[in-house]
Amino acid sequence: MNNMKKLLKKSLWVMSGLACLYIAWMTGTGDILNYINFADPLNEMGFFAATASMGGMMVFVGFSE
Repeated sequence: MNNMKKLLKKSLWVMSGLACLYIAWMTGTGDILNYINFADPLNEMGFFAATASMGGMMVFVGFSE
């Protein structure tokens, strides 16, 4: 039972990270502009950097021991 909880927790980190990376990809391609209006291109770049780094870190945590 303990292994199942650990696997579920790890998979939640990985799925959340992949969702963040998908949002970063949408920001990079410009598709996110259909949903969010950014005031400045620098805001869009900062949002991309934040979501990409958070997604990468979440995937890293999900695969680490």
